[in-house]
Amino acid sequence: MSGESIYASEMVAKAWQEAEARAEMDGDVMGRAVIQAVVERYLKYRSITDVAQELEYLVEAMDDDEPVVTRGC
Repeated sequence: MSGESIYASEMVAKAWQEAEARAEMDGDVMGRAVIQAVVERYLKYRSITDVAQELEYLVEAMDDDEPVVTRGC
């Protein structure tokens, strides 16, 4: 697992813990909020078609035991 993957997993785990600790928050809603925040960030410098292809790639890679995170090489 890449350093980026480990760091991202830790950040998401903290967000989920926060959602679970607060009565006014929900884990599923937090998950959607995290995904939305990433997509919004991507759209600042990538086309919507490119972002859609990225998401499609990630869905297809979900069957893999350990998805590969590349640095564009």
